[in-house]
Amino acid sequence: MRAKAAEERRDDQLVDAAISGMVASLDPYSGYVTAAELQAFDEEDTGTYAGIGVTVEAGGRVRSALPGAPAARAGLHAGTIIERIDGRAVHTIDRTGIVDLLRGDPGTAVHLRVRLSERQAATEVALTREWLPLHPVRTRLLGTVGYVGLDHFDDFTTGRLLKAMAGLQAHIGPEAITGLVLDLRGNPGGLVVQAVAVAGAFLGRGEIVRLVGRGPGDVERFALDRGGKDLVDGLPLVVLVDGDTASAAEIVAGALQDHRRATLVGTRTYGKGAVQTTYLHRSGRGLRLTTAWFVTPAGRRVQGRGIEPDVVVAQDGDVTTRDEEAVPTGHPDGDATSLQNGIVEDARIDPAGDAPLATALRHLGTVVESRAGRRPPGLDLPQGARIPAGRE
Repeated sequence: MRAKAAEERRDDQLVDAAISGMVASLDPYSGYVTAAELQAFDEEDTGTYAGIGVTVEAGGRVRSALPGAPAARAGLHAGTIIERIDGRAVHTIDRTGIVDLLRGDPGTAVHLRVRLSERQAATEVALTREWLPLHPVRTRLLGTVGYVGLDHFDDFTTGRLLKAMAGLQAHIGPEAITGLVLDLRGNPGGLVVQAVAVAGAFLGRGEIVRLVGRGPGDVERFALDRGGKDLVDGLPLVVLVDGDTASAAEIVAGALQDHRRATLVGTRTYGKGAVQTTYLHRSGRGLRLTTAWFVTPAGRRVQGRGIEPDVVVAQDGDVTTRDEEAVPTGHPDGDATSLQNGIVEDARIDPAGDAPLATALRHLGTVVESRAGRRPPGLDLPQGARIPAGRE
């Protein structure tokens, strides 16, 4: 058979393909990974890299620029087109190659030819690479409500969350803040231990997740058996989720929902309930195996099902009004020092064009007024939003 194949392959290539196919047959997430892929996984978990702070699509269009990073300081923004990197035409390079060229040792320079818009002429810019947070915690003050966005769970997530909350409370005053929005939309997961710590920061006590393995007795329970302190002292909390909220992010959403600590707003989560373990080989390659499935405190299996939010609001929901209390305000965490700490004020956060966020703010306002005895609890929903049957 091998002699008759139209394409010749080396023995090591055939062995890699055989192992890859065998592991992939176990479940949707297990896989055989190369040394380069393992390095990328390590980078995701350690949460820092040296670069200029842009996410670039194939073809060179900037999808996003990290506020406070070298690219943003030079005026690069979403929609900017990078035509050349150190003299190389970007249209001849794949996305992985673009990332490799933009990253490098901190303190080194990268020369770009860019067009800030379709109509503007190309200009040359030289940027110096810096150590940057790969997954910064994004913050914003929306009137008296704090907003915190977590894009991934890496080694620094919990520490950055604590610092971000301290900064928000210090700016507005711990007695003046009325609620918190925790945004997990687009969060693909990450480290389970960090997800457990984030959920525990708001719960204080109780079970957070169970990891169920192959055997009947192979169950690992993560719980806070001793009473701890809630990070926001019981203030009303809304968690935003969507179809890209997955894995470790679903651990947080499920735990806070099951304990009725938070109201989930958005759309059904992805439904990846897998816990994966990486096994390394001396060759530099390895295996990522699914070694357990996680179950929420109420016994819900997330795999293939996802988590249904308490209030379903699609991103394109119809929101035509904007509360004066929800007008964004700045705070001191938007400078370069805070960026180095992995925290960035995100001025793009705006409830006027974000239906789930607008719904979250209205809900928090209703809860605050209800607690103050000004009116009975209720939820002012935008058109197209709904509360799923069977949930309070």
